[in-house]
Amino acid sequence: MARLRPALLWLLLAPALAHAQAKIYICKDAAGRTLTSDRPIAECSNRPVREVDRSGITRREIPAPLTPEERQQQAREDAARRAEQMAAQERRHGDRALLARFRSEDEIISAGQRNIVLVQENVKRETLLLAAAEKRQQAAEDELAVTARKQQPSHDLPQRLQDADHAVAASRRRLGDYEAEILLINSRTDAMLKRFRELRQEKTAQQ
Repeated sequence: MARLRPALLWLLLAPALAHAQAKIYICKDAAGRTLTSDRPIAECSNRPVREVDRSGITRREIPAPLTPEERQQQAREDAARRAEQMAAQERRHGDRALLARFRSEDEIISAGQRNIVLVQENVKRETLLLAAAEKRQQAAEDELAVTARKQQPSHDLPQRLQDADHAVAASRRRLGDYEAEILLINSRTDAMLKRFRELRQEKTAQQ
């Protein structure tokens, strides 16, 4: 039996392949009429379209374009999904760093205590500064009371009193910041301990 040359075989099969690969677009317009065409349908540019072949088999469902509101919603969902992925990645990095830095719960507790000691040293120094500022403030107030009775105020007394008031307020503000920092250290230490235990339990369960 003679064999056909590849070129001749292609010429014979090409019409059949072209017919099989032809596309038909089907959609419903705004009035509900079903439209069909062998090319994209202008009336359905903003409506869902079904793409079928010559045998009627659906090859693709083309959804309608998104409305502006739907695009905004999709953008918000995409942003939330990206933020969640970034947060998950940061948690994984944090977990690896936690396990690399500490080998036991005692090490985490000791690290937290060392940080608190450093802050407490600042508290001691600031407490002394506050006491000195309050002493200057009281002295200026006493002097102001005396000069008010004698009606002979010192020319620099108002400035000294103002400076003392500012120093007292600044020291009290810094002491409040130190107290908040100690609470934050304790909170972070507790969170690290909790996560460290969870990671160790997960590791044990996987073994």
